[in-house]
Amino acid sequence: MKRQLLILSFLFFGCAEQAPQPDPLDGILGASEKGVFRGSDIGDSQMDVLDREAEHVVYNMPDELTCRIPVTLKDSTFYDITYNFDETGLYVIALDIFPSSVEVSRTLFDDFKQHYDLRFGATSEDDGFTMWNARSAKGTNIEITMIDEGREAGRPYISVVFLETNAE
Repeated sequence: MKRQLLILSFLFFGCAEQAPQPDPLDGILGASEKGVFRGSDIGDSQMDVLDREAEHVVYNMPDELTCRIPVTLKDSTFYDITYNFDETGLYVIALDIFPSSVEVSRTLFDDFKQHYDLRFGATSEDDGFTMWNARSAKGTNIEITMIDEGREAGRPYISVVFLETNAE
């Protein structure tokens, strides 16, 4: 009887469906939210961005917000976000990612590229540099660049910049 219970327990727990794992990029990018990055869009007011990021703000000036967010504590990866504003609102979002290793850096770079290729159209990578062009919800042109800065920085480092451009 014990053996039958053991077998039934094994079958029950062994066949139980695993809960879907959250997409790690969603935690960084807020991909499930509207906007180009973490629910924010080019043209948003500083107060709107501050409301969304309040728990992460480490620096707040009249034209700039800087946030620091640990992605996970187990691998020591963290990222900084700088939001820049002018009289028309948010015009630059700079994401600096500091992965715990070269391997994590490469995986994050590939994951980001795949995500943005799906969202904004496929682009090529040239020696750790890639770029997309998009439009914000408010109709402004946005240039998104991603660079693996690891070689120049001497440590794993990825830079992603969302920049409002005047190109029509």
